[in-house]
Amino acid sequence: MTTDRLASLDGRDFDVVVVGGGAAGASATQNLAAKGFRTLLVEQGDFASGTSSRSSRLLYCGLSYFSPDYPLWRAIFNPRDMMRRVQMVQLAMGCRTELASASPERVKPYDFVFPVKQRSEYPRWKVALGYRALSLFGSAKVPLAYRHDPMPDAAREGLVSFMDPSELVGVARFREYQYDWAERICVDAVMDAERLGATVANYIRVTGFHREGDNWCLTLENGSLPGRRPSQDNRRAEVRARFLVNTAGAWVDRLLKQGPGQHPRHVIGEKGINLVVKLPDTCRGQGMETISSKGQPFYLMPWGDYHFFGPTQTVFEGPPEDVRVLPEELDYVLSEANQVFPSFQLTRDDVVYSWAGVRPRTSNASANVMRVFTIHDLAKEGLENAIAVTGVPIMVHRHAGRSIAAWVAARATPSGQSGQLNPGAQLLPADDGSAIGNVPVTSLRAAAQREHVHCLLDLMFRRVNMGWQPDMGLPHAEATARAVADILDWDEVRIATEVNAYRAFVVTNFNPAIARSQAVAA
Repeated sequence: MTTDRLASLDGRDFDVVVVGGGAAGASATQNLAAKGFRTLLVEQGDFASGTSSRSSRLLYCGLSYFSPDYPLWRAIFNPRDMMRRVQMVQLAMGCRTELASASPERVKPYDFVFPVKQRSEYPRWKVALGYRALSLFGSAKVPLAYRHDPMPDAAREGLVSFMDPSELVGVARFREYQYDWAERICVDAVMDAERLGATVANYIRVTGFHREGDNWCLTLENGSLPGRRPSQDNRRAEVRARFLVNTAGAWVDRLLKQGPGQHPRHVIGEKGINLVVKLPDTCRGQGMETISSKGQPFYLMPWGDYHFFGPTQTVFEGPPEDVRVLPEELDYVLSEANQVFPSFQLTRDDVVYSWAGVRPRTSNASANVMRVFTIHDLAKEGLENAIAVTGVPIMVHRHAGRSIAAWVAARATPSGQSGQLNPGAQLLPADDGSAIGNVPVTSLRAAAQREHVHCLLDLMFRRVNMGWQPDMGLPHAEATARAVADILDWDEVRIATEVNAYRAFVVTNFNPAIARSQAVAA
């Protein structure tokens, strides 16, 4: 399947080539195609399989930009930083409203609390000031719904009842929104881009690029499926485009090394981990945000009948694909969780599964300037009509996509016809017939038929929501593979390969309790 696509791409001309099929690349491709640009999107793995697949799932209100520990004097001595914070809060709240309104099937509202403690660096007036400032940028359609609940009423039920009441003055209550699962939002954008005329290709990697006159010439090769040996297929394809858009996320700088010139660093990798636990039923559907002992954001996120704690924030210098949860990181998150909720007394045995990811923060020499969404015009580095995009959390991916398309449109006229972008969810067909793991077989088969599925991971994690369930889809892997085998031309050997690769990926990257218990039983 991959080889056929390479052959079909070879020698083709485009207006724009977008490299990187995460949130930013998917939205950029969708917006470029809607404007009528002949656009090619290539992704070395599956769409949304990088940073976007390890998201915190929070459609964030932007509290950290007005964090309680932000020194007010800094606004006087660094007004540019304060202005960026205001801009980012406005952007976060605007994007929150946009996505919750346009794709209600992909987001869920939840009630959150921020504990206000006695003798804290974050007294009630500071917390209230932050939330009231955020509320100025909200909307009636998607309200923040902030209020303060004093003790002892605040601790009568729910999450707060498991905190230490002797430390609390009260809690700030507010509403947050959570992506049902972030990967599907990216896939929705990719599918709509294809409908609008874009060419999209996953498991295709860029191995080189150079200038040919006024165009960029890119060399493409086959990517490798997860858990398989690197492709031994030496076939290549070459495509040309006037514009090159680098949305490779944590791999931005690695991609630039495939082309001409020397380039400064554009991305700093920031590692974060999350861990899933089962809490008492009275906590279901409730979340918490606070500041950790390290002065960093710390949250408890609802996750169906479960919850997850996180994140960590540490610089990560290794290959992003090699990131894993370390034992000491697990212990740190558990320790922070037990400080907030001493009644839980959580241990490693309570962890249902965990995951790690690398956020591609914009590199900046100044420690006092916020690292935010940035379009780097690479003409300054000798690469005409090329940009690199950094610092795009999924909550602002639609804004980023529009901005990228506007950058291209300001420099060129589209060669094709414009179309109407569909911001809504791309829903798979479903019926009341047979299901696997609560997913209709009709949905599985439709995704396999039309949504660029190359392996079982693509299907179960990013086309339907099976992989992120408490059992991580492990009991359903073989049945799922068999349900789509005829569509994907998988024989018995390939089915076994897919199931084994799926299990190996899940165990290596998530260390789920279901696999740990099976290993002990064996």
